[in-house]
Amino acid sequence: MMNKERDLTTLEVFSIAIQSEIEAGKLYRHMKGMTENSTLQEKFDFLISQEKKHEQILTEAYGKMFPEIELETPEKSPVPILEDILSDDPSLKELFEIAMENERKAQNFYSDLAKRTNNQSSSDLLNYMARMERSHLALLEVEYEELETGAEIESDDFLRGERLMNLGP
Repeated sequence: MMNKERDLTTLEVFSIAIQSEIEAGKLYRHMKGMTENSTLQEKFDFLISQEKKHEQILTEAYGKMFPEIELETPEKSPVPILEDILSDDPSLKELFEIAMENERKAQNFYSDLAKRTNNQSSSDLLNYMARMERSHLALLEVEYEELETGAEIESDDFLRGERLMNLGP
């Protein structure tokens, strides 16, 4: 994810990761507000809750590792800030593309760090985070495909038996 001349310190890793989770939550809240589709809004609610949970996990781990050092986010970060993203007035489709790319980057960031740490519990946490980011990407990809096809699918349609194909005579 990052092309740095030097390795990141553990403090920098935590601050970047926590900021990334916060910004992802903001992005999903904004995207949720751009759609009237209740099924898609529920997916965004899920993603928002996941990002909040990840922020809490990372903040707790940071507090255990560095109880004496107050958490500060970096002045310059590789994490796209929502305000910067919105300055171009992107469509929902464009925001999906940004969100998917961010999830890819986050997955790679956590995977790369997991490979480089010698601490087993840190490696386990980072691998868990990478897998969660991969699952977020998969969810976004499915919803993006639906958006691409123009199919405004509401789960209630399926519950009522609408949009089901007729089989047999």
